[in-house]
Amino acid sequence: MDLMNISQATGNKIDLLRTDARQFDLAGKNTPLNEPTKASFQDAMVSAIEGVNSSQMKATDLYQKMVTDPNSVDVHDVTLAAAEASMSLNLAKTVVERAVQAYRDIINMR
Repeated sequence: MDLMNISQATGNKIDLLRTDARQFDLAGKNTPLNEPTKASFQDAMVSAIEGVNSSQMKATDLYQKMVTDPNSVDVHDVTLAAAEASMSLNLAKTVVERAVQAYRDIINMR
């Protein structure tokens, strides 16, 4: 049984957890309990950009660690992180350029 903690009970309104498909949701509808969420194009793009950002941050962190404490970081790890960051950034730039070109092609169709 899932119990709520004190931080979830605020004010005079408490949202109850649905544990059975026969219970109504917060909108008052009887929807399936574990309905799979549909992934959107926006979600895919945000996820991809976050991946590029994380690889860039990892490479930057390893560079800084290599400069401040050279014995704590393997040179191969730094090289691999830099190559991964460069490749992911180039791939992201290519995808954006192709998307912009496709948009231009669609706009110019007559």
